[in-house]
Amino acid sequence: MEEGRPKGGGTGLAQKVSVFLQEFKTEMKKVTWPGRKETVSSTAVVIVTVLIIVLFLGLVDYALGRIVYSVLNF
Repeated sequence: MEEGRPKGGGTGLAQKVSVFLQEFKTEMKKVTWPGRKETVSSTAVVIVTVLIIVLFLGLVDYALGRIVYSVLNF
């Protein structure tokens, strides 16, 4: 058995869930959560990136639509 894991004789679903939850709790204590400033900064980067992609895809869609329209209505 792995070191650090709770030892138990049961192999039932309840035992597996219990072990999972204990390991989950232990791992969550190790997480370093970002501060407010970093979270706001990352969110701003994501929003700006999405807006740039939306504009690009909108322009491509418009251009291709005009091309298809002009080809079909020659």
